[in-house]
Amino acid sequence: MASVASHPVEETLGLRERKKRETARAIEVAAVELAAEFGLAEVTVEAISQRADVTSRTFFNYFASKEDAVIGASKAFGPPVIPTIAFQPGVSVLDMLIAAVRDEIASIDFGTPELQAKRRAVALANPSLLVKDFQRLGMVEEDLAQQAERLLGDEGLVPARERTDRAWAIVMFTGAVLRLGLQTWTHETGRRRPVATHIESARVHLLGLAADSH
Repeated sequence: MASVASHPVEETLGLRERKKRETARAIEVAAVELAAEFGLAEVTVEAISQRADVTSRTFFNYFASKEDAVIGASKAFGPPVIPTIAFQPGVSVLDMLIAAVRDEIASIDFGTPELQAKRRAVALANPSLLVKDFQRLGMVEEDLAQQAERLLGDEGLVPARERTDRAWAIVMFTGAVLRLGLQTWTHETGRRRPVATHIESARVHLLGLAADSH
């Protein structure tokens, strides 16, 4: 009986979550579009709220500022969290990290490539946005570096004194793969492939580039 009764609750929670994400996305889109049209300095929270068809109070339930809305840093959901990565014998730590990030990214709704392109253009025109985004992602990178160092310890191929630096090198390379994958996804025309496919292509491309440099 309890399991039967739980279904409506789960459906309600699922619907509520979808509505929250739809509201956050509507605010993001409005913020990015207005900033692209008029410049970030000229955009107000009130204008964003009006275009997104929400109240200013609702805006602040989701975002702390117009800058956060542009970069998609919603306080209602927080930054992405990479689950604990299990050690896989015979797989490089780099590939373990890239696979974990790729799988997490594949579960995120980034919106349309056009939205991402506009967001990037606004960020490039406003360096302060890049700083905010880097600070937000810094927490994710710190966690990934700790996981990479743990995996290097499990692997046992890198001396203990070198593992912290190697872990951060792996995280930086993983970030480059992610950025290249999102870049090619944003600019792909015609029938677009999933983001995860672009990330895998970026991994192959950058590893090949590293191999060519030797």
